Amino acid sequence: MNWLRLILNLTLLLLFAACSDQQKNGVSPATIASVNAGQDITVIEGVAFTLNAEVYPAGGVISWVQTQGPAIEEFPEEPAATMELITPTVNVDSTLTFEITYTSIDGQQVKDSVNVFVTNKNSAPVAIIKASNTELPPYNTYDIVTLTGEDSYDIDGEIREYQWRQVDSNAPLSFTTEKNDVAVSFEAPLVATLTNYKLQLTVIDNFEAAQSNIYDVQISAAGVSIAANAGDDREVDEFTLVLLDGTNSVATNSDYSCLWTQTSGTDVTINDSATCNANFIAPDVDSEEVLIFKLTVTDTLNNNGSDSVSITVGPLNLGLLHDTGVTECYDNTGQIDCGADEFPSQDAEHGRDSVYQVLDKSGTGSQSFDFTKFDVNGDEIENDNEVFSCVRDNFTGLIWEVKAQIAVPQFSTLRGAENYYSYDDTAVGSSSCSSSVSCGVDTYVNSVNTATFCGGANWRVPTYMELLSIINYNDTDQDFLLDSELFRYHPNRTTLGHKFYWTSDEGAEGGGGFQWVLDLSTGDDSVILPSKSAYIMLVRTP
Repeated sequence: MNWLRLILNLTLLLLFAACSDQQKNGVSPATIASVNAGQDITVIEGVAFTLNAEVYPAGGVISWVQTQGPAIEEFPEEPAATMELITPTVNVDSTLTFEITYTSIDGQQVKDSVNVFVTNKNSAPVAIIKASNTELPPYNTYDIVTLTGEDSYDIDGEIREYQWRQVDSNAPLSFTTEKNDVAVSFEAPLVATLTNYKLQLTVIDNFEAAQSNIYDVQISAAGVSIAANAGDDREVDEFTLVLLDGTNSVATNSDYSCLWTQTSGTDVTINDSATCNANFIAPDVDSEEVLIFKLTVTDTLNNNGSDSVSITVGPLNLGLLHDTGVTECYDNTGQIDCGADEFPSQDAEHGRDSVYQVLDKSGTGSQSFDFTKFDVNGDEIENDNEVFSCVRDNFTGLIWEVKAQIAVPQFSTLRGAENYYSYDDTAVGSSSCSSSVSCGVDTYVNSVNTATFCGGANWRVPTYMELLSIINYNDTDQDFLLDSELFRYHPNRTTLGHKFYWTSDEGAEGGGGFQWVLDLSTGDDSVILPSKSAYIMLVRTP
């Protein structure tokens, strides 16, 4: 009990002391100032709301200030405990914070704050369509009509996407620009009567709100009931597949048929000429040439119209030499179609061999090779002539000796395919050729020139590149890599163990003194001593 009495006395003493201090400062507990800004609220943008504060004691000065969020326009200059305000326009949900300061009559100053959560209410964009054409509607057939949505807007964001579409029941328009551009263009179609087309524009803002608008486009009646459209003029390379498209032709009364004819330029074969989608292979040209094709369209009422298209054909840079003769493509296991992504840029995909099937040859030959046959006097003869003595390479202009068949007895004819020679004069006469003087290269060249073989006396040993240019590498399984229809006769490989043919180029391997040869059974090259044996095939320049 004594302890309880002691604690009670101490508590009363402290309370008495506190009251005494407040009274000394002139503030009694009954007059302590306070302010309450109220509860946080949530409102939609652009909507009125009320700030309602409670103060104590009354009679003091109130001051409001916004401390956070988008500013409210026309904030009251003389704020009161209760204020009516309008939430600002916001692009995203935002928080506004307001702080109130209350100063009582006796100078006490207290503060409090309240949050106003403003919810964004997205406004849809406005779609506006206008025509940018200078001429007034109705538009004539084939006028280019351009509609733009550039004046469309969004008051609380930005337009992110434009979508155009035709919303009438007429035949579809052909747009020449993308349908998601701010503007679209199309060619006014051929119509039999005044026709109204409806184009709808939908604009979408950054909050995916959308709004649409429709614009009417009037097209005048055409003076004809059918119109042919052969397409745009083009430039193409020789040997390429060229498509002729008449599907953009129009008939107002019925379906129509198409017929393509050529009216100018080197004649070509038009495939599917009686259809609207025809094609042809661009011809072999030496310089640019213009081919003109006429399209005639006819409807079921026998009305017709026509249009023409120009195709300019340019030459490809295929070089002045034969190609390798390789016309097939391969992968790791066997033959494949050329152009495969896994095994690209193969030999057969480039140069003359890639277009050999459509080359315009003046002579004959396999793949891209082109030779003209000559008789023993050097006069041109027909490609199908089976008796000939030499051939002209129509790419290089060089004239090549064609060897005679293997003689019986062996080595008994001047130009027999079995004859072989040393490049110098070390090979004795009659040992491997018909000459009793020497089986050297010079002796053979002189003998052929003395005979004015094929009307020429300037025969010589070919260079390395000249002989290489007529090798056909398309089938290395062959025993002889020259065109078998033209170079019919060649030696037996077992005689020398190779089919080396001399060239006039010296080799520097081993310190010099060697001569280049090409093996016409394998396509390989090598260098050998001039005293060694090899075969020969002469060439001359006309």
